[in-house]
Amino acid sequence: MSLLGTTNLVTADPRNIQALLATQFRDFGMGLARSTNLKTVLGRSIFAADGPAWRSAREMMRPLFSRDNVSRLDLLEAHVQTLFLCIERETTALNAADGTWSAPVSLASLFPCLTLDSATELFLGQSTQTLSARLHAENSHPGTAFNHAFEKLLAVLGTRMRLRGFYWLYGNKDLRSCVATLHAFVDAAIAASDGAKARGSSLARYDFLTVLRERCAGGGGDEEVREQVLGLLAAGRDTTASLMSWVWYCLVRNPRVFTKLRAEVTSNFGPYPSSTDPAETMTFASLKQCTYLQAVLSETLRLHSVVPFNSRRALVDTTLPTGGGPSGTDPIFVPAGTEVNFSTHVLHRRHDLWGEDADDFVPERWEKKRGSAGAAWHFVPFNGGPRICIGQQLALTEAGYVIARMAQRYEAVEGLDVDGTRDWHNFTVVCGPGSPVDRNEAVLCRLKVAET
Repeated sequence: MSLLGTTNLVTADPRNIQALLATQFRDFGMGLARSTNLKTVLGRSIFAADGPAWRSAREMMRPLFSRDNVSRLDLLEAHVQTLFLCIERETTALNAADGTWSAPVSLASLFPCLTLDSATELFLGQSTQTLSARLHAENSHPGTAFNHAFEKLLAVLGTRMRLRGFYWLYGNKDLRSCVATLHAFVDAAIAASDGAKARGSSLARYDFLTVLRERCAGGGGDEEVREQVLGLLAAGRDTTASLMSWVWYCLVRNPRVFTKLRAEVTSNFGPYPSSTDPAETMTFASLKQCTYLQAVLSETLRLHSVVPFNSRRALVDTTLPTGGGPSGTDPIFVPAGTEVNFSTHVLHRRHDLWGEDADDFVPERWEKKRGSAGAAWHFVPFNGGPRICIGQQLALTEAGYVIARMAQRYEAVEGLDVDGTRDWHNFTVVCGPGSPVDRNEAVLCRLKVAET
């Protein structure tokens, strides 16, 4: 494929993807879009670095994503409660038998606020509180300004990535403005952390920011801390929010699945509200044991990849296992400098790998374990190999917790999207549900509050 003056190879073959991400990892670096575009904003961040710089950043960040830190769901519960208040800000009861329903609400517009609030509390020790600001219409709240800057930044970066080598033609002024707002917020968090330590206290039970600063002390100092934090927030906010939005996008269209999911959640954890602290019963381990919840998450990621298209760039003359020769099944030569694009969206919907119902939302397919080692490369929502997403378990645990709590709180859902017959997408750096009317109206629905 030739695109904007460059010649690319495009693949959705699991053998080629395995080679790109794992078995021939050293032959390929990041794609052109990431190595140039993202680096202008995220600098030395683990998501923008390559080669030795990436390996150093990965080793530095790995302990911060230990199971103990991933499992800290008590921090998330307060934000979930604010989410419920936002959803139920306006409720209606048509009659006694009908119960209490929320007013129409766009879940896809609420989830990014939830994930940003929880991510900033985890990584910076203080939350942006954007859900609370939204609930009370506090438009001048500093967290709201940070959130708007983040949304604008990701939209600009998304367009620049699609412009490939011509990324520099678009959005430079907007980018500088957004980065200034984001840097100011992170710098204020660093100053607040210093002030807390001077008073002999800490802003969080696990001071992620202090640990990160210690690890960056021998390198880029607070400037590198700022870059790493912004990279983590970009990943922690939008990937998890998009996953949760797609889950509800699918549940709204598949009431049978919602009913079955809710039955499992209430069976395992009880109805809402529970007499015990939900963060004590809904743990990393217990959420993993909810097999249907995990199947719903996996099936959502299969059909709706958060990053449906990715790329690598050949660092040396090399080959890929298949795609060459008259039949297209022989190895194919890949000259140094060639961009190789791979599509998880296509891979995850291949009928020869997933069956004739590959385009259908069927969580039950995950109840049958796939035994062969090669089958692992049929499903790569978080990439694979050495660069597999470092925050994978954090995203899955957070999404699982929020979905489970919502399944406890709400006993029915009614979809209100204008067009429920086909998929609509909203592309920035990641891909989330869209709407033919307004992207802020995606996953529009009403939720019925469970009787207590």
